[in-house]
Amino acid sequence: MVPAFELQEIVCEARSRTGVPGVAAGLLTGDAVVAVADGVLELGGGDLVLADTPFRIASISKPFTASLALSCLPLDERLQGWLSHTGGLRCESLQPLPGAGEGLFSYSNAGYWAAGEACARACGSAFGQAMRERILAPLGLAATGYEEPPAPARGHVQEGETGHRPVPRDVYPAERHASGGLWSTVGDLLAFAAHHLGGPGPLGEKARAAMRQPRSRALGAGYGLGWWVRAAGGGAALDHEGSVAGYQSLLLLVPEQRLALAVLTNSWRGSGLVRHVVERLGLVVPAANGTDAGVRARDVAGRYALDGAEATIDYRTEDVVARALELTDGAGPDLVHELVVSINLPADVRLLSTGGRIVCTGQGPSPEGTIPIGDALAKDATLLFMNLNNAKRAGVAAIAREVAQMAAEGRVKPVIGEKLPLAEARRAHELLAGDHLGKIVLLPRG
Repeated sequence: MVPAFELQEIVCEARSRTGVPGVAAGLLTGDAVVAVADGVLELGGGDLVLADTPFRIASISKPFTASLALSCLPLDERLQGWLSHTGGLRCESLQPLPGAGEGLFSYSNAGYWAAGEACARACGSAFGQAMRERILAPLGLAATGYEEPPAPARGHVQEGETGHRPVPRDVYPAERHASGGLWSTVGDLLAFAAHHLGGPGPLGEKARAAMRQPRSRALGAGYGLGWWVRAAGGGAALDHEGSVAGYQSLLLLVPEQRLALAVLTNSWRGSGLVRHVVERLGLVVPAANGTDAGVRARDVAGRYALDGAEATIDYRTEDVVARALELTDGAGPDLVHELVVSINLPADVRLLSTGGRIVCTGQGPSPEGTIPIGDALAKDATLLFMNLNNAKRAGVAAIAREVAQMAAEGRVKPVIGEKLPLAEARRAHELLAGDHLGKIVLLPRG
């Protein structure tokens, strides 16, 4: 058993090294629980994070939803697919994947939305009420729920190289609750973990064992029903990370040791703190990225795309970085397009997914522009610079034809702010100069 003072020392050191505004962490060993905290609820305020401070837990909500599903639904092939990310659904849509993706692991929040709707129908109540009555209340998890609790930790996104700023608006749509909408505390998470380690509660051992059974493989690990399943010292460890605008967190279980760890942070950079705590405790480190040695490249070779996805971010009213990370479940976009090499480039690289690409197509670099080569190499990112003003006409025409073909096939869709007759070209230029959201399209007469 790690004593409280040692866990406190580890957490304080991790926060000092990473600059995260606030953190709460707890460790369950057998029946004993130790919980500690450090930092503040929100930068600029004086309220401290306590061991029982509630945080958003994002995708750690998934094992809760899987638990509810197994308490009220038959574990048929459809439910198994929804909960193991093999149901053939797109990440953010109930539309099916292309046929070649059937049966493959494809992380899908939409699968959990479908499972949540099925739970609500089976229970004859709203999804949140079903969760409260069948999972939260029986386990005594009074601090866990979908409504914002009193005195929560506030999320923070990155500002500059090392700074933070609070998320301007903290809203999580009700229709997404099943995939990531819960607030919770380390104490409640460890109580939930204790049930999945064999303690009393609403699920029988058969259902808990079904959740621990890997149904697919990805990123060097197995995925069961709501749990990642990883090798751990001859046994297995279960975990799920959570990442949503301004928060990153982890719940990790080691069944053979009857041990569980919960770490909650109010920062988009919280994963570094979480990893430090896990390593200092000598536990399994969840892999952020990796290659599954059990999958041969020739078996899955081909082109994969989530075509048809659409979301619009209004930079005037929304936090662009936070919203982009939310839409990608914390992974970051695969492609960022810049018109010039500007002061935004370092932030673009930090936002980019591992292996992603940044394309700059205009004049540049600007006087303030810097190229973050080190950060780009660390992310295995591609930086592509071209000046369309100097491009050969044939090349531009070929690109235009390709884009037109993609639009005709529905693989891309323009966001159009306003359509004007050609005679109102001057009005179109005024709109563009006035930060008009979306594209301006001029239509010829007739």
